[in-house]
Amino acid sequence: MKNSTLLFIILAGALVLFSCSKDMPNENKLNQPPGTRLYLVPETDLRETVSRQHLYYYAEDPDGLVSGFLLAVVKGKSAVTTPDTIGYTWTTKTDTIIALPLLTARDSFTVVVRAVDGRFSPGTLPVGAIVRLSPAPYWDVNANGVQDGADIALPSMNGAVDPKGAVQLFPIRNTPPKVFFAVNAVDSSVIQQPDTTYTVATFSWYGVDDDGATTIASYRIALNDTSSASRWFVLNGAATGVTIVVPRSVSDPAAGAVDADVYTGVYPNLQYKGKVPGLRLNSDNTIYLEARDLAGEYSPVAKLPGAEKKWFVKKPQGRMLLVSDYSVSDKPEMISYYRTVLGSPSIARGTLGSFDVLDRANFPTTLNPALVKTLQLYDMVLWVTDRFPSIKPAQISLYNYSQSGGKVILTTTFATDLSYSDLRALNDFAPLDSITTDVVNTGNRPPTYADSRLNARTQILPMMSGYPALAADTVNVFGDAISSHTVNVKKIYKRTDSQYIYRLDSSRTATPRYKGSPEIACIDNAKRFVMFALPLHIVNGAPRNLPLFFKQVVENEFGIR
Repeated sequence: MKNSTLLFIILAGALVLFSCSKDMPNENKLNQPPGTRLYLVPETDLRETVSRQHLYYYAEDPDGLVSGFLLAVVKGKSAVTTPDTIGYTWTTKTDTIIALPLLTARDSFTVVVRAVDGRFSPGTLPVGAIVRLSPAPYWDVNANGVQDGADIALPSMNGAVDPKGAVQLFPIRNTPPKVFFAVNAVDSSVIQQPDTTYTVATFSWYGVDDDGATTIASYRIALNDTSSASRWFVLNGAATGVTIVVPRSVSDPAAGAVDADVYTGVYPNLQYKGKVPGLRLNSDNTIYLEARDLAGEYSPVAKLPGAEKKWFVKKPQGRMLLVSDYSVSDKPEMISYYRTVLGSPSIARGTLGSFDVLDRANFPTTLNPALVKTLQLYDMVLWVTDRFPSIKPAQISLYNYSQSGGKVILTTTFATDLSYSDLRALNDFAPLDSITTDVVNTGNRPPTYADSRLNARTQILPMMSGYPALAADTVNVFGDAISSHTVNVKKIYKRTDSQYIYRLDSSRTATPRYKGSPEIACIDNAKRFVMFALPLHIVNGAPRNLPLFFKQVVENEFGIR
């Protein structure tokens, strides 16, 4: 204990003697510039490292405070010369992340940091401003490297800058980029294709590079085979996805593998880029993706589908696509019903009965443009919904499809309560302005323009010449006798560029459940879109005129023969 006390007294005395050996406080001293230090100060040159660096630096000023730092990155082994002609960036932080612009597999850069002491007042000099020290300190406002009338002199910086600075050489080696297919924002899972698609698919991705995001020069994709350079299709480094499409003119006569058109962007700015080979029809497929950086190195390959997933590409067969936006238990019978009706030789020579089917469970995740381009494989789309139609997919795809000349019959019933946003979306793509806001009648009186069911034998009367009378069936699609159909009947209001084609008739009903003769179908004046606010597969009651309805729409309105 005594020894410890004695040691403390000796150390304290030595500290007093050391402090006394410094200049006395009342001596006149000249102001001294600060000294600058980088945290990374090895005794030898650095070994090769990556181009993205987090630098830490600080300053020691024996007689004042530090206002900020001048920071510069110079390509190559560069020493600070006199006069100093480097362009510096002004900062008040003591650390920064730099991404050295690496354009080759290996390169070197010199980082220079100079502290500026309190004799300099930044005033209006913003962080990030370019500062030059020769011929005298100035703010290079227009960043042209020459002091001119646009620049601002910084006279108080004279003598305030560390004359030596901290200088560090960085030998850099390139880091290969990485690329990933896009993920779901909810659970971060990779966005996969549906198990089965037709000859259209959209893929999205993102690339990262430790050397900086701007160092990715290009991406490339390949279908099923990466064995040679000719199998890869190259896109620029700004690309974040593609849509591949095989048009019917290519797929109809083909068997096996075909070339696919490549597009970037979405409607209305979809851009054709070229062709990628190797899409296999009626077979499983895989897409491969790589990124290439400015130094010429490629990322590891990413591929879809992932483990335990399949992406089967089905060759289109029919002229028409039936979109089954439908989850009711009678879905198979509903589809079979339409095959029978549309297979009639009196309708487009019977060519529509062999239609293809797209179930809403197989809607692509990227609706624009994948769903639009899928619809465009067909002359006509019959979109059949239950009481919960997929409004958003229909809004995006049917609008663009019909605007490009596609023909649509939308046969639907509505949810009991339809939101305002859904009504506006319907107005976007269907030829109607709105739908009645009446509360759905469930049997109470008085009747309204909305009902929760449609009685069998209810007449559906034409409002335009050429259209046949229809009637609610007395049997369902299973062939079972019924007295009414469970659907939400709602009066529609057409757009000004459309015409009504059908209304309900209550004159033959002893106790009508709805008010008046509500309009329930319309067609746009361009003859591209028919909206029928009832399921068509329940309105072929006596006199069995549903084939005549389809003949009128398909041949006489749409011009499909």
